[in-house]
Amino acid sequence: MPMIWKRIRKSTAEEEEKFREQQREAKVSPKEKLVMVLTAYVVIVLPCLLVLAVLSLLMMWIFGVL
Repeated sequence: MPMIWKRIRKSTAEEEEKFREQQREAKVSPKEKLVMVLTAYVVIVLPCLLVLAVLSLLMMWIFGVL
């Protein structure tokens, strides 16, 4: 069994309730949610697309299409 599974522990009902209460109290505004989604887009999606484009261009160059 990998070490990571030994380190992961199940949360108790008390911890889950505390987490839910913190989520309710956070009160994230729609503007903040939009900023978080756009930030995730810039941080995750755009670099992935850039890497995909670079690898595609590299393969096209290798195979003589470019």
